[in-house]
Amino acid sequence: MLAGLLFALSARAATGSDLRDAPGLRGMLTTRDRQVAELEDYNAELAGQVAELLELAGQDATALDPALALAAGATAVAGPGLEITLDDAQGLDAIATETNPAERLVHQQDIDAVMNALWTGGAEAMTVQGHRITSNTAVKCVGNVILVAGRVYSPPYLIAAIGPESEMRRALDAAPLVGAYRERAARLGLTWSASGKDNLELPADATALGSLRYAGATDHAPTESAP
Repeated sequence: MLAGLLFALSARAATGSDLRDAPGLRGMLTTRDRQVAELEDYNAELAGQVAELLELAGQDATALDPALALAAGATAVAGPGLEITLDDAQGLDAIATETNPAERLVHQQDIDAVMNALWTGGAEAMTVQGHRITSNTAVKCVGNVILVAGRVYSPPYLIAAIGPESEMRRALDAAPLVGAYRERAARLGLTWSASGKDNLELPADATALGSLRYAGATDHAPTESAP
């Protein structure tokens, strides 16, 4: 009787379906990725409508200082730079079984280390998986995939940066965490590739305009707070 009750409760909890059909983490990420893509399309549509209305009113939605627009990722840019490719180890059967499996994967800290080194080396603009990186962009590791601004990406991971190639290469060589990844790559078969490019084209961040709010000074004297 107890077994029958448990089976009945399980069937009810699963709405009559097999419990193994419940979506796992990968299914949840796929669903969320589709939702983010739909919202990005809707946001781009609304941004286009706003630009049209501002144009009718004699205003320019992108009338920003060029340096500010570049830092905010509000405009597409092109120029020479570097492309870095990171990928998980291949042919894992040939690797010693005592190796920690986590060492064979590209992690968020590896991507962060490369990005930080490129910024240090003078990068002016950057993308990860083709998504423009700004102060609002989050790159997070979830299992064996990463999330970039809410979108799901699998390896290999491509990081593109516009800037002085020689200085960025020196910064990569000097970064301890990048060196640790390259050592793992040489030992375990992960991918490390740094290629110079004469003309990279990086897109604008579709969410850059109108996404920031800031405080400003007022003429009011500060009020004293009660002790």
